[in-house]
Amino acid sequence: MSTLTSADGTLIDYDRHGRGPAVVFIGGATQYRALDPDTTLAARRLADAGHTAVVYDRRGRGRSGDTPPWSLDREVEDLAALIEAVGGAATLYSSSSGAALALAAATAGLGVNALALYEPPFFAGVDHTDHLAALRSLLAQGRHDDALRYDLTAVIGVPEQVVDGMAQSPTWPAMVAVAPTLVYDLAAVNEINLDPDWRARWAGVTVPTVVFSGDQTFPGMPEAADAVAEAIPSARRRVLPGQGHGPTAEVMASVLLEFPRPAQA
Repeated sequence: MSTLTSADGTLIDYDRHGRGPAVVFIGGATQYRALDPDTTLAARRLADAGHTAVVYDRRGRGRSGDTPPWSLDREVEDLAALIEAVGGAATLYSSSSGAALALAAATAGLGVNALALYEPPFFAGVDHTDHLAALRSLLAQGRHDDALRYDLTAVIGVPEQVVDGMAQSPTWPAMVAVAPTLVYDLAAVNEINLDPDWRARWAGVTVPTVVFSGDQTFPGMPEAADAVAEAIPSARRRVLPGQGHGPTAEVMASVLLEFPRPAQA
């Protein structure tokens, strides 16, 4: 494990695998290394194939620190520091709501070679303002377990009985531990949802971009991926057979190995 200090002094903890053209993995809501062995496995597969692969805990999660107040710009600064640490350029792979950060980084002019966006959960016009208020209220009361349950049921739409089953899993406490970061991702998603002109928002994204979805995913995710791909000038659309909202490590690595390898300095 390695650490770096972001622009605002926040410690960011990450793993670096291999040597070669860099790929940085960006997790979605509640996703971090302690809960996500598949991303680390995919990173190791890329490393074996001659890449540098970086898996990190986004701020507020796992071994990384956090400095209030949160803003997406600060997460972009975290990513800028990671990209600099691996040579100044990287392909970004994002899972779910991590696409908000990947697209912000590409728009900000960071050294982004390409974007692989897996199921960005953006739905034009869908307003999560009330959900954000409810989550902030629960978190302010220290009700992190309730906040996580609220996000899963009210925001994502997971049936309550399914969430009750998830709460019996050994990984549930680790999810509850990062419940405060739910508002980070939802705020970023909400801002995109309420932006009436995605084409203008992402007009500056000119690097090769592929927007992925699985054919076994949640209802609405393929249509969301279609809409995002249509709004990004450089984007292609691809459906991965047999994959749900989280692809397997093997599929994750294989699609990234299909991206053109950038020339190394």
